[in-house]
Amino acid sequence: MKKEHGVLVTLGLIELVLTILASRVVDRETNYPIYLTLYFAMGLPWLLASYYVVRQASDSSANRGFVLVFVLAIAMRLPFLATEPILSDDIFRYVWDGRVQHAGINPYLYAPDAEELVFLRNDLYPGINNKDIPTIYPPAMEWVFYVAIAISESLLFMKALFVLCDLALIVVLRGILRALGLNPVRAVIYAWSPLVIVEVAGSGHNDALAVLGLFAAQWALLRHRDALSMAFLTLSGLAKVVGYALAPLFLRAVRPRALVAMGLVTVALALPYASAGSLAFRGLTQYGLRWRSNDSLFHILFALTGSLDTAKMIVAATLVTMVLVLVFLNARPLRSSYLTVGAILLLTTTVHPWYLLWVAPFLAIYTSPAWLYLCLSIGLSYHSAYLAMPGEAWEDVVWVKVLEYTPFFVLAISSAIRELGAGTRARRAFLGLHSPP
Repeated sequence: MKKEHGVLVTLGLIELVLTILASRVVDRETNYPIYLTLYFAMGLPWLLASYYVVRQASDSSANRGFVLVFVLAIAMRLPFLATEPILSDDIFRYVWDGRVQHAGINPYLYAPDAEELVFLRNDLYPGINNKDIPTIYPPAMEWVFYVAIAISESLLFMKALFVLCDLALIVVLRGILRALGLNPVRAVIYAWSPLVIVEVAGSGHNDALAVLGLFAAQWALLRHRDALSMAFLTLSGLAKVVGYALAPLFLRAVRPRALVAMGLVTVALALPYASAGSLAFRGLTQYGLRWRSNDSLFHILFALTGSLDTAKMIVAATLVTMVLVLVFLNARPLRSSYLTVGAILLLTTTVHPWYLLWVAPFLAIYTSPAWLYLCLSIGLSYHSAYLAMPGEAWEDVVWVKVLEYTPFFVLAISSAIRELGAGTRARRAFLGLHSPP
């Protein structure tokens, strides 16, 4: 075994042991302090492995190194896969939506507490959050729920399904890294991330599918498969709306006829739910109006304007302007997607830990100390859940947000100043602009 592989295996085994220990005490009501300590301990070998692989050039042994990373990534997910989803209860809604569909009912028509759905209530029903709000999930995700429930109604099976998406993303990352001439072992930055392990294997968050679609689209584009790229991007957007928000960034990189794939995939996945009409957007609308938690820049905007509506309009205008500028500059879809996802996370009203699953894979390509820090520190936000009584909304804790975000912004600003001040070539690379001929 080569020396660098030995280092990785050692760090991976240390993280695996810590992962097993953390999975045995994960409980936001009683063992939370112990769990959080172990969660951050998991981050130490992960950060060391990330630092180590970034300094290693790709060579003939890179494929073997990737296999080691992948095998250990699977092992790290198994302990949390076997646990109950303690930190989040979103997965109960996934199973519910699937059961509603198997009863022959459009999931967009009724909220879980509706009288029309009383006959579907079982022992999983109490675990559903926000029972008065219809589903917020787009059609592609509803298809997944439907297929999953056709096989099994267990939470474990639903979690396993999204863990498979998560593992597939690691393989896709390898393809992207190789296409960019980077060491495929850098996939360890995503594969061993404590955030990813806990939020996908532990809580079964379905963002894994949408993020897989986004990166499959990026990989297909790098291989000049325009139609396939747009099909995957549409799948991402129909799983979580963030995918559609990134669609303009791809338009100048693909041939116009590739857009036909977007239309075909949209019709195929959305048509079965069309009977809901405008009711399909009720849940998502309520989410936009009611949710606010663990925000950063939006918190400042709201404090300055004193109006949620004004702050939201500023955010929307900022994001639209940013996307239009990147499209106008013909920025590379991969880099511009990274910048846009980062901006969305910093400007949005709600940043739950699993939202950072959208930025985590980019870090294998664009290593950022700031985002690496936030992907770990975001675990502190569960302190709000620890303090809340069962059924109560999570309320932000000031000192938690200070610890989460202050080092992040210090690192991010210093990094941006350094890169933008390094000359024209570096500035163009920072923005993802194509090099001049």
